[in-house]
Amino acid sequence: MRYTGASLGYRIAAVLGGGLAPFVMVLLLEATGTSMAVAACIIGLAVIALISIKVLAGRAGPR
Repeated sequence: MRYTGASLGYRIAAVLGGGLAPFVMVLLLEATGTSMAVAACIIGLAVIALISIKVLAGRAGPR
C-alpha cells in the first residue's frame, strides 16, 4: 500500500510527459516552420536530464 503514492506520481508524470511532448513538438514545428526548434527543445531536455543525473550522482555518496 505504501508504494501507491510513488506509483501514482510515476504514472501521472508518464502521461503528462509522454502525452504532451508530441503536442508541444507539433506546436513548435507549426510556429517556427522548421524542425530546428524541435531539435533545440530535445537538446534542451537532454541537457536538463544530464544535469539532473550529475546532481543526483553527487548526492549518492561514495560506493
